[in-house]
Amino acid sequence: MRRGLIRLPFVSGPLPSGAALLAIRLVMGPMLAYHGYRKLDAGVGRFVATVARDGFPLPELLARATIVIELVGGICIALGLLSRLWAALITMQFLWIVAQVKWDVGVLGPPGRGGGFELELLYAVTAAAVLIAGPGLLALDHLIGLEADLSQEAAGVRRESRTGAR
Repeated sequence: MRRGLIRLPFVSGPLPSGAALLAIRLVMGPMLAYHGYRKLDAGVGRFVATVARDGFPLPELLARATIVIELVGGICIALGLLSRLWAALITMQFLWIVAQVKWDVGVLGPPGRGGGFELELLYAVTAAAVLIAGPGLLALDHLIGLEADLSQEAAGVRRESRTGAR
């Protein structure tokens, strides 16, 4: 097997991938929770009016669902609790926001007229990563049996490679 000219000193596998997903969760979760809290703190009625103005159907229901997804979902994502469920809801929410509200503005938006949908896209993609790959390391989902424990999987792979090499 031929190797490339440059070999980078990075290791791949369950532990590094799990650590990357943990980093995503620990950044995305609190940021989402903060945004949900701010909507709640400013008054649900105010956010309902924003949702209605943006043309979403059932603004009362969607405004409250958005607050729950961001506040409760953000906390749960950070803890790794029901990660794939919350990640699916977050992904759908932010893709819908992009399609309904910000698509015409573009990814970065025109200069001087506010932002585009880069932040919403970032939330959607990072949530989709958790949805597809799972919560990563140190997730409560491992304790309650919803996900396989990556550290135990990696230990099993290391044991197999050592015994297979003999």
